Amino acid sequence: MSKMSEIDLIAQGVADHCKEIMYDTVEWQIANEPVDGDNYMELHSYVMSKAIEILYKQNTNAIG
Repeated sequence: MSKMSEIDLIAQGVADHCKEIMYDTVEWQIANEPVDGDNYMELHSYVMSKAIEILYKQNTNAIG
């Protein structure tokens, strides 16, 4: 296995772990919002996506 493939596997593991933690954290953060059903899932997905976008921008700014 090439070194890049090994690093990609590590990155995938980190991403999987972060996703699990973020999913639970978003649930906790929006617990008091007055939504349920499909609206809850839409809100949850939005917050997940927005958090990932913010992390990406912070990381991009730190590098560039």
